[in-house]
Amino acid sequence: MNLDKRNVYRLPWSMNDNPIAWLEITDICNLKCEGCYRSTLTKHKPLEQVKEELRFFKQWRNPDNVSIAGGEPLLHPDICEIIAYIDELGMKPIVLTNAVKLTPSFLKEMKKAGLAGFTIHIDSHQHRPDWTEKTEAEHNELRQFYADMIHAEGGLYTIFNATVYPSTYESIPDILQWGHRNFNKVQGLVFITYRTAATDTYTAVGVNSRQVDMSQLSYISDSFDEQFVTSPEVYAKIKSVCPDYEASGYLGGTQRHDSYKWLVSALVGSRHEVYGSVGKKTMEVAQMLHHLFNGTYLAYLSNARIGPVAFLMWPFDPVVRKALGKRLKDILTHPWRLFEPVKLQSIGIIQAPDVQVTGLADMCDSCPDMTVYDGKLINSCRMDEYRMFGGLMTVVDKQKLKEE
Repeated sequence: MNLDKRNVYRLPWSMNDNPIAWLEITDICNLKCEGCYRSTLTKHKPLEQVKEELRFFKQWRNPDNVSIAGGEPLLHPDICEIIAYIDELGMKPIVLTNAVKLTPSFLKEMKKAGLAGFTIHIDSHQHRPDWTEKTEAEHNELRQFYADMIHAEGGLYTIFNATVYPSTYESIPDILQWGHRNFNKVQGLVFITYRTAATDTYTAVGVNSRQVDMSQLSYISDSFDEQFVTSPEVYAKIKSVCPDYEASGYLGGTQRHDSYKWLVSALVGSRHEVYGSVGKKTMEVAQMLHHLFNGTYLAYLSNARIGPVAFLMWPFDPVVRKALGKRLKDILTHPWRLFEPVKLQSIGIIQAPDVQVTGLADMCDSCPDMTVYDGKLINSCRMDEYRMFGGLMTVVDKQKLKEE
């Protein structure tokens, strides 16, 4: 099946009814990832400010879960109190971390506070000590270390994400196949396409129409002349090694009708084999039922073991029907696998903001990663523009500026 918006469910999320709240509790970090969009300006937020922002999210965002982000959130001295308060408000606390500070005892402490799970960022462009010369495939050793640690504790779900650079695009199958081998430990993988603006090509104007110093922003490079990777290209690369993979939900862009800013899917499989994916209809029913019974839309599964439930959609979803056929064939060939658990493993693709010829950025329509700044919801990936320049900047091609 070709990637076509008619075959993928447009997720019903909006600014005021979105499954994700992006809570930034610090801008201090212990790594320097290429393409990071956060500078160190304010350090750790006070606990009372964090609680105020969480109450704001509860009122104006209606989230199912809270992504506790930064910076590196495990550096915040009140991380366990923050987790507990999120849980007290009836939302799922999820820590987005590079896991450098993660230990079994710290993990146990956070779980006791009410933690639901982790999204762990590991890729070969993070400049981790002792890992700088290692490939994406070699970084699977580090992914395995943390997957084993969290699985041993139990009761938490784990997602791994990685930024996709032009130089690492061909390594996507290495991460994907590692995820397949850990179907019983890893509940999701996310691939985020790298974006930057280069100061040798672009300049920018701020809210007062005056030129601003782009080099202050951590996600601006001196020069960059490679072709960025797009979501459809990541989709095609995944499908080249996993033909049964299909996207089931998407969010488009704010400037382009053909953008795929978020592509989401869920593979159905066991530790032995991937049977297929859920399709458009299953994603639609899952979102509607979750909202009907829980009052919120769904982004993170509470339990990946519900894989067999997805097969109930076979009369309505041809993608699920195909997966069920493969499952039945597997059981006929290996009858003892009937009693092995069938699980879901989500696959996400996020295409970061793209600057258009107009100077405006094609953002994620109904952005899931909005955060609180100065009493309003803004795109978290561009918060430093508010912090440094008072609002969003507009990027201008230097050559066109000269011509004008």
